[in-house]
Amino acid sequence: MLKKKIYAMLAAVLILTQIFCAGCGNTNTEELLRIHVRADSDSPAAQAVKKEVVAAVQFYLSEELKDVHSYGEAYRAVEARREVLQEIAGAVLRRKGFGYGATATLSNEYFPARKYGDTVVESGYYDALIVRLGSGGGDNWWCVLYPAMCYTPSASDETTYKSLVAEIAKKYF
Repeated sequence: MLKKKIYAMLAAVLILTQIFCAGCGNTNTEELLRIHVRADSDSPAAQAVKKEVVAAVQFYLSEELKDVHSYGEAYRAVEARREVLQEIAGAVLRRKGFGYGATATLSNEYFPARKYGDTVVESGYYDALIVRLGSGGGDNWWCVLYPAMCYTPSASDETTYKSLVAEIAKKYF
């Protein structure tokens, strides 16, 4: 009886991994689409508004890309929404009283290595959505847009994450 429960648990883990982690661990540079938000300057105000732009852009893209299952689909979806993304960033800047605008472009640029959870994305040239705020001369924020790696919890994240597998394990073990 215990063997059957263990096998059922392993099967559940494998199935859930396939469902919830499509693309996880994929570090093929030809299959990654990054996002890079560049602040106007390093002033505290410019850095703060950069974070608000990141949140607004991520919110929009998380909904728009939820049914995307390939790099090509992601690239085309972002390309088709580039002007909307530029307007979203510009609206945040205007709402916060900044006199400069934003641009959104797709480009192939160099990125250093970066770790997202257990996945390491090697340094190299990647296609990226570049959101430039004003001059774009300040510190920046970047992540992998496809496959989605931008939404991993950070140490300061107050969100509580639950694991269905862990809950099942508690029930039986």
